[in-house]
Amino acid sequence: MKWAVISVEPTKDYKLFLTFEGGKKRVFDFTPLLEDKLNEPLKDINFFMTAKVHHHTVMWNEKLDICPEYLYEKSIKVR
Repeated sequence: MKWAVISVEPTKDYKLFLTFEGGKKRVFDFTPLLEDKLNEPLKDINFFMTAKVHHHTVMWNEKLDICPEYLYEKSIKVR
């Protein structure tokens, strides 16, 4: 499962530094998703910074998570 997230490091500029299964490192810019009503709580940077890995994806609480396939497809490879 190439899109299984194994670690996440959120940043103060709304980016997620991700490591996927197999050691692939990518960065995902969350900024465009902040306009979505469902993601409104994540505009609070302190809350955004609580991102963690749970069941191979990134989540903040039981109501806010993001699909690992989407993270993989929309992120940029880190050198």
